[in-house]
Amino acid sequence: MLVKNWWAIPTLQTLYLQEFIMKLTNKPFIFIITVLLTILTILSDVAYAGRGGGRGGGGRSGGGARTSSVQRSSSSRSSRGGGASPRVSSGTSLQNRGNLSNSSSRQSSRQSSRSNAQSNRNDVRSDRQSTRQTNQGDRQSNRSDAQSNRQDNAANRQDDRSQNQGNRQENRTDRQGNRQDGMTNRQNNRQDFVNDNWYGGGWYGGGYYTPPGWGAWAGLAGLTTGLIIGATVNETPPYYDTVYIGSSSYIYSDGVYMQPVNDNYIVVAPPTGVVVNYLPDGCTLIQDGDFQYYDCAGIYYEAVYQDGATVYRVIEY
Repeated sequence: MLVKNWWAIPTLQTLYLQEFIMKLTNKPFIFIITVLLTILTILSDVAYAGRGGGRGGGGRSGGGARTSSVQRSSSSRSSRGGGASPRVSSGTSLQNRGNLSNSSSRQSSRQSSRSNAQSNRNDVRSDRQSTRQTNQGDRQSNRSDAQSNRQDNAANRQDDRSQNQGNRQENRTDRQGNRQDGMTNRQNNRQDFVNDNWYGGGWYGGGYYTPPGWGAWAGLAGLTTGLIIGATVNETPPYYDTVYIGSSSYIYSDGVYMQPVNDNYIVVAPPTGVVVNYLPDGCTLIQDGDFQYYDCAGIYYEAVYQDGATVYRVIEY
């Protein structure tokens, strides 16, 4: 009760001031100054007591200014012979012990919270570090697998290219051999036919002499007297090759040229630039400086090398 009603306990300083004020009541100016000083002193005491009480009296002598005021009041009363109240001192000591206990409990709680937070942060950092290491290992493993797959694919593509190249080379060789064999067979067949039936013939300007190798076929086709340019037959000679200039095709047989039109064959002049596999019999080799050509009854051919074989191209007629 004494602590709560600290304002009702006059301090020794206050009593002195009051006594001094009573002596100065007859002097107005000094009285006013004295009143102002007294108010300032009381306000200063109150402000100081409020700050001490606001801190809860923790660690300071029994509750700040209020305890100080009580102690000063008790001292004043003791000096006047009244003595201090043991209950006030006991209550102040208990309050101080309670404040110290609460402070220690809060300090311990804060310390425990900080320790728990630190432990949680350490756990989180450890988990993140472990996760990063795991992810790094996975990425490294994936890169290694991808590199291995790329190398395997590159090796497979190289093997495929080598095998395909070998197959293409073999196919080219086979086709070349087949073409050579085909030309050789046709030449042999023609030579065999000519050996049995050939007696001469060739170009005479406006047409062709009938090749004797055509034999009875020429008579059946009505061509015994010759083949005039523009004459038409409805079937091919007994032996022939199909030759081309661009997209145009021709029938070639022993120096005679025909062109397919619908279901018939029209006798045409030798197409310049056409290439044939053989020359008709009776051709003459002519050497003109560095140039060599063949005269086949007025149709001139030059020898050229094509697809691994010697062929003959019409240059003039």
